Amino acid sequence: MKNILRLLIIGACISSCNNNKTTLDNKLTSDNKPKPDAKTEIRKINDLLKQYEEPSQTFKVSADKPTQVTGKQGTIISVNPADLTTENGQPFGKNIEVELKELTNQEQLFRTNAQTTSNRQLLVSGGAYFINITSDGKQLKLKDGKSLSVEFPKITTNKMSLFYGQRDTLGQLNWQKAKQNFESKLKPKAKVVSTKDTIANETDEIEDILEYIKNEDRNPLTKKEKKALKDQEKNIALADKVYKAIELKQFGWINCDRFYDVPNKTNLQYALNDKSFISANVYLVFKDINSVMQSCYLSFKNKKFNSGFQNIPIGAKTELIAFSIRNGKTFIHKSDLTIKANETIQLVLKEFSQDQVDKVFQSN
Repeated sequence: MKNILRLLIIGACISSCNNNKTTLDNKLTSDNKPKPDAKTEIRKINDLLKQYEEPSQTFKVSADKPTQVTGKQGTIISVNPADLTTENGQPFGKNIEVELKELTNQEQLFRTNAQTTSNRQLLVSGGAYFINITSDGKQLKLKDGKSLSVEFPKITTNKMSLFYGQRDTLGQLNWQKAKQNFESKLKPKAKVVSTKDTIANETDEIEDILEYIKNEDRNPLTKKEKKALKDQEKNIALADKVYKAIELKQFGWINCDRFYDVPNKTNLQYALNDKSFISANVYLVFKDINSVMQSCYLSFKNKKFNSGFQNIPIGAKTELIAFSIRNGKTFIHKSDLTIKANETIQLVLKEFSQDQVDKVFQSN
């Protein structure tokens, strides 16, 4: 009987110890839950923005012959399957899928997280584009020495250059200038060449033809001449809507850009009203030029990183937008800002409902 009692007591002690161990394990697990890291938080922010970005256009074409595809904004891509190969050199499928994203204004650039800077220098965009080509889900690339011929929309009269873009680990785009410039499809307009003895007019051949056809001193236009005149004017109008084809050396992010070179520039700093935010994306959306700048705020391991904004034109009219995510909720700051010299702006991030978040991104 004593032995049975002893066994019961020992069993109770073991059970109690096991229960205490389970409680301790639960406590340790609870106390040592991994804290959210900065990159994870930034990924959440970037994922939020992806919901509102400009959607891709996709085109399926034959892999047996050259084809042209045209985007909604006028981008013309000439696809030659003979210039393409898979990344491992294996044959690709019967069809080729072309992905195109066209961003021609500040709102589209902002929503697609496509800031317009090159090594912190402000760019003015004449259109940013994403081009990719696959076949049966396999990534394609250009063969050595080959290129992709693309005619991009002409949305500005300023001289523009080709830039290629790469995203960093924080999702920010940085643009690097290529040694190629965008050229008009139209020949130069008439200009006067002066010498000692003569002054000669150099005019475009098409303009000469049109002037001849419209000359009032000749007989009335025939139906054939009227049609020719109408066709010529239409061709000139169409030619002025896109640049001359440019040869791309790679797929991915492409930008038609120029540096915004003005004498009076400044830096802009900002601070968050709530120090408990781990990360935030902060944007300057310019109102008077086709440009967007982005800065990133990080706070981790008792350290803070706040790059602010550099080389901003003084007097520029912008919209300052910042947003962060905490505990599954979205916090936003939005205000108009005219850039002044060496300012520090206090960002007051407030919780926004889903409907309010939609309005912010749909109105930009």
